Amino acid sequence: MFAIAKKVDNIHGRPWIGFQSWHAAGRKVSLSTEAEKVLEETIQENTRGDVIYFWARMDMNEGFQNALTFWSMCDILNGGYCRNAFEDAFRHMYGLPSHIEALPPMPEDGGHWSALHSWVMPTPSFLEFVMFSRMFADSLDALHTNNSKRNICLLGSSDIEKKHCYCRILEVLVNVWAYHSGRKMVLIDPHSGSLQEQHPVELRQGHMWAKYFNISLLKRMDEDLAEAADDGDRPSEMWLWPLTGEVHWQGIYEREREQRYRLKMDKKRKTREKLFERMKYGYKQKSLGG
Repeated sequence: MFAIAKKVDNIHGRPWIGFQSWHAAGRKVSLSTEAEKVLEETIQENTRGDVIYFWARMDMNEGFQNALTFWSMCDILNGGYCRNAFEDAFRHMYGLPSHIEALPPMPEDGGHWSALHSWVMPTPSFLEFVMFSRMFADSLDALHTNNSKRNICLLGSSDIEKKHCYCRILEVLVNVWAYHSGRKMVLIDPHSGSLQEQHPVELRQGHMWAKYFNISLLKRMDEDLAEAADDGDRPSEMWLWPLTGEVHWQGIYEREREQRYRLKMDKKRKTREKLFERMKYGYKQKSLGG
């Protein structure tokens, strides 16, 4: 996902972008031809507003039938450490003091949540989500790297999950971002294509932590990290953030603009010098065969 976001201008020129994990086919929740048709027609008709369509439900993911909360399910998927890891990473990311709550509330309203990285959203929203995800992943990695047990992945239960330590917690991150940034969340039945809104935006008032997901704040945080990376001011030897995408801040743009200006002035200077030389000595034509 990070790799695609980095090259999105070159490889993806469409207004919407989506993913479907190969796990979805194994869980029998990949989109049918009918559902794909409904989804395509829906996004073509409704071009306004930020909305995420998803079709792999979190409660489908592991076959649990009991009524679990978002965070309890996340704990099950991450070796029992999801809540602690998420709260610590969120606190570290925003520099929150210990007395401030750092685990975003997720409602128990009977609605469903996205799983298995199977969703579609507008491309600008995707880039905003990736901006948030890069910083969250970096914060999570910083805590893991600084841990005395950094070679042990507490979030995984199987060997492959331990090898890809953050995959399961990042898989459900889109729900926290979508809910608290005010995105409309719509579940599409992967077989019939029927649509049903989840966690209606108008019912989230008083529950959203919108200030932490404000795009202006996220852009400032992103620029601060980019400036640090550009200056070589690494917070640790194994700093993940610069490796997850592009590094851009205003200083880089200004430096590139200044460099282009210098090249332009240098070209003009050489042109003037060549013109002056011709005026002084005349135009010298090379001899034929010389």
